[in-house]
Amino acid sequence: MKPEPIKKTSWHRLLAKLLELLLSPVNIDVHHDMGVMTDPPEVDILLLKRQTAKWTAAQRALLPDGIRNSKASHILIEFKYTESFNEKALQQALGYDFFFKRAKELSDEKVQTVLLSAKTPWAETLEYLGYSQTEFPGVYRSESPILDQVLLLSLNDLSNESHNAWIKCFASKKKIKEKTLKQLKTSSRLKFFL
Repeated sequence: MKPEPIKKTSWHRLLAKLLELLLSPVNIDVHHDMGVMTDPPEVDILLLKRQTAKWTAAQRALLPDGIRNSKASHILIEFKYTESFNEKALQQALGYDFFFKRAKELSDEKVQTVLLSAKTPWAETLEYLGYSQTEFPGVYRSESPILDQVLLLSLNDLSNESHNAWIKCFASKKKIKEKTLKQLKTSSRLKFFL
């Protein structure tokens, strides 16, 4: 008798559902497995068509550093839960960024592509790809004119601010997840989700 195949957890779908529940009430549409071309590979999550001219205070309260600071109305997220930040992940995100903008006829200013990494990126990889931390812990940007299209968020390294808490539930380090869940459970504003 053959053993049953191990089912793979669709982490990006869990994250998408959480973001949908969290962000829909503040007028941010969330779509997952969104096609970026006519015969597409699929991007994990797309926060799209912000229904307001800029992020409102209610929206910013629920968005993590890096995203909440973006002026773009379309946020394209590629989520890496089991993979590390590397050259292939960056190439994939750049491809999504390029083809999505082209298909939707959107300018660079309208779209911010984010590579969301559950694992802490290696310092050597960051240096090799020209990424350095911004003024926000866990938020990295490249100085390269091409690579700067993709913002990197390291979930293990984001600050403990309440606006980062939801997304940090998907960090790879157990202690960070536990601390974040405890933080969410004590937040009166967020109790209805838990």
